[in-house]
Amino acid sequence: MILTGGWALSSASASRKYSGGRTSSIRLLEQVPLDRSGDLLGQLEDGLDVHLDYFVAHRNTVLAANRVLAGDPVVQTIIDWELGVLRTRLLDVLPIPDDSVRAAVAAVLKSWLVFVRVLCLDWLTAETCTRAELRDTCVGALLGALRPFLRDEIP
Repeated sequence: MILTGGWALSSASASRKYSGGRTSSIRLLEQVPLDRSGDLLGQLEDGLDVHLDYFVAHRNTVLAANRVLAGDPVVQTIIDWELGVLRTRLLDVLPIPDDSVRAAVAAVLKSWLVFVRVLCLDWLTAETCTRAELRDTCVGALLGALRPFLRDEIP
């Protein structure tokens, strides 16, 4: 859901790195369709599972991109872009009752995406819990954070 990877880490060309990383991010995002009429909880769980599958399969690349190369402006641009897309997509499917809470929900989503990113990176480094516990913690954190704004809409 949030940790990008897949670009050629040995490439000297920033444009190739950007193009490859963004392409990998797009492919990953395409595997996580979100639908306003669908089951929010199920979609969150499925989306996190898709991302966790990717992170586990590309553990070294994901860790390098998010820890070693995170200061690289090209890599940071890709990460920021992916987090922004995820936040926008989630905002579009959440049952936000009116515009008065939209900014607050957007801030919660941005914070949650950073939380998930850090938690997943730590988990990839040292699996201190099961994968299911990781996923459930991430979903539970979002539902809990959104509840004050979407009381009637959150399961």
